[in-house]
Amino acid sequence: MKKHIIYLLISGFALLSNMMLISCGDDDVADANDVLVVKSVLPTKVMEGQVVTITGTGLEKATSVVFPGNVSVNNITKVGNGYISVITPAGVSVEGGTVRIEADGESAESVMTLTVGKPEPLRVAPLDKEIKINECVEVYGKDLEFIAKAYFPGEDGKDIAVDASDFKRKATGSLYIYSPMGIKAGPAQVTLEDCSGKKYPLPEVTLSDKVLGGSEGGEGYAPIWEGEQTTGWWWHLPASELDLSAIAPEAGQTIKFTFTHHDAPQTFCLCDGAWGAPFIRDGGESGNNIVLAAGEDFLEFEISEGMATTMNSESGTALIIGGDITVTKIQIKTE
Repeated sequence: MKKHIIYLLISGFALLSNMMLISCGDDDVADANDVLVVKSVLPTKVMEGQVVTITGTGLEKATSVVFPGNVSVNNITKVGNGYISVITPAGVSVEGGTVRIEADGESAESVMTLTVGKPEPLRVAPLDKEIKINECVEVYGKDLEFIAKAYFPGEDGKDIAVDASDFKRKATGSLYIYSPMGIKAGPAQVTLEDCSGKKYPLPEVTLSDKVLGGSEGGEGYAPIWEGEQTTGWWWHLPASELDLSAIAPEAGQTIKFTFTHHDAPQTFCLCDGAWGAPFIRDGGESGNNIVLAAGEDFLEFEISEGMATTMNSESGTALIIGGDITVTKIQIKTE
């Protein structure tokens, strides 16, 4: 009997010790998550008007973000657990530097440094022929990832604005911009606008009101999701959040993902809602797990059978997306 009592006492003490250890462990995790720490700042090349995403711990307490040059921003958007975003203000030091987060007497500084971008269009093509509707005006230069819009002269005397999300290509060294419907035919000056609102008139090109291929309509995309979602590992996009009123996903259609600007390579991984692996392109860790080049803010590839099935399911998960990228729009090509 005495042995049983001793055994019960030892067992009870061991159980109580484990409970205390678990409780302390939970407190340690909670304390660690509450410590103000900056883990990453993206992009690391910015200019006025650019969205900057910051990851770390304790960021929900942040009251201001201080940019190089001691320029402070108090309008902070809480994107998700461990993520905040702010708009780059005017007056950031051209020498660049670190970002500092302030929160109720605490502060934390980024390890990485920011640099300041300065768009500089240097060359336009083609200059030796007319550019038809749906053909591209090609622009080459530096820091072109900060271009937000292009303006074409319209036949009614008003400019036609083309948003950067509708460019065929947008990278730090080049832009391919579709000539839109309704342009004024003849010699024309296309104007670019960066995210701060500054405009850049381009050298003269010759526009045609003829449509590439002889069709009457322009190349279009139907948006099926819009927002701002940082993927992490993993983002399960519900089928119920897709707007399929304009188009139903089918295998073989072209799907287009638009991302916030990144001036460093970023990973992007995609599965259908059942963890099937569609082919995006070669050159990555696998066909569905790739690296986006710096400034590669758009990605197009074909919808797989599995993607079409889960995207049309109306319930459950449409797509499973991972990596270290922020998605802002998903579209399907209509033509």
